[in-house]
Amino acid sequence: MGGQPDHDGPPPSAPNPGRLAPPLVLTPINARARSSTYDPQLLPGGPRATRLPKSGRAVDQLRQRSPPESDRMATPPTAKILHTSDWHLGRTVWGHSRLPDQQAVLAEIVELAANEKPDLILNTGDLFDQQRPPVPAMRLATDALSELATIAPVVVVAGNHDSAALLTWLHGMLRHTGRIHFVADADAVRRGTVLHYPIDGGQIHLAALPFITANRIVDIQDDPAGRRKSYAEYIGGLQNDLMRELSGAVDPERDVTVFAAHQYVSGTLTSKSENPTHTSVFYLTDPEQIPSVNYAAYGHIHKPQLLPGRVVGAYAGSPLQMDFGEAGEDKSAVVVTLAAGTPTGVRRVPLRAGRRLVRVSGTLDDLRAEAPTIGDALCHIVIDTPNHQPDLARQVHDLLPHATVVYWGENAADRHLDLRALDEPVGPEPDNLSLFKDYLAERGTKSAPADEVLQLFGTLLAHVDDEVPELPAEQLLAPDLDTFAVPTVPEGGAA
Repeated sequence: MGGQPDHDGPPPSAPNPGRLAPPLVLTPINARARSSTYDPQLLPGGPRATRLPKSGRAVDQLRQRSPPESDRMATPPTAKILHTSDWHLGRTVWGHSRLPDQQAVLAEIVELAANEKPDLILNTGDLFDQQRPPVPAMRLATDALSELATIAPVVVVAGNHDSAALLTWLHGMLRHTGRIHFVADADAVRRGTVLHYPIDGGQIHLAALPFITANRIVDIQDDPAGRRKSYAEYIGGLQNDLMRELSGAVDPERDVTVFAAHQYVSGTLTSKSENPTHTSVFYLTDPEQIPSVNYAAYGHIHKPQLLPGRVVGAYAGSPLQMDFGEAGEDKSAVVVTLAAGTPTGVRRVPLRAGRRLVRVSGTLDDLRAEAPTIGDALCHIVIDTPNHQPDLARQVHDLLPHATVVYWGENAADRHLDLRALDEPVGPEPDNLSLFKDYLAERGTKSAPADEVLQLFGTLLAHVDDEVPELPAEQLLAPDLDTFAVPTVPEGGAA
């Protein structure tokens, strides 16, 4: 099964079972007739078959180069790919490091790889959470990738959070393994990369396109209304170029094709925790332009799901809940089974290591009822109370002895005004006291009852126009100021 690029070096060493996590229960493949096999948890909506287009983009050349029937094996070789993405190493949530959780879930991914024995492992971007990750995050990345590389070749595609320069440096540092390839160098960022990995009796042909920022394709003199279309067309053109390059080496009877990218595809569901700039309308790409390959592996969106459109593919999603926008989401990796001329199997494997994120908003009784299920989760807590309770923090921590409460707040009813609608017709523009009353009704107060704050504000407003009394010091200085004269300098004289 396993292979490596034609030009790369030594065979893999055996995995180290002593460093692996406990065994993982896998989700069974759900086969659908005459379609790709897939786990329906990824996305409802029915099966989609893997197919190449009928013509165009150098596909006709593939049919012309098919070997004679006598040279073909009865059954095409099967390839297996492990697809993971969006590790975001170095991530914090409300000032709390996620490094222990990331260590746990990466150990689970290594265990999954050891059990599945894939021919290729793909990480489709955002290896790190920031362009200058902390040293512990870099150490965890190199350790995890090196361990995965003992099982199968690893390809990492640069994402929008990654520094292409840093990944290029890591590529050089880890190149001695002959098993880890970072798609991040200058040429890859401009036009992508094509890689070839041998399997028994065939090859995996991989076209990989890292995240491309808008400043590479937008001219300052462009019409802003056309930029969203321009970005999608630019990405579509790069993908077509990559497929033309890839198709020159493909035997359609023996080989399988894969496309890996870090993009925001129109029609996908976000987790609301991705970078809002890079999940804006401008960065949408067209699902109809996804290359016609056996499998399309995508990163960037943290919610695991199948790709929209006609091509079989998936967002692997983040392996952990990255912030409270992802609270409640189930996380996973994707195991893909491919063979020429047969439907592609896409199987979602749940990832359960690492602490969950839990958001609770309600009364203390609501928290008390939910507390037994929270365990060691990272928690964002807001408690509704009739009035301020000085010992509320202690009560929250007593209910959650094993949890990490990254934020807690009190929503006291006496800190808000009860704003009631008036039946009388709309009058003149509200005065300052009415505006402040509306503000208190919406925002409340922190330390004093809202009605007392409103009363004090009204008292201050009533005295705004009062004459400020003259200070005693000013009275004492008045005679001196009346008799003070500025010395004059005679014309032409010295000062």
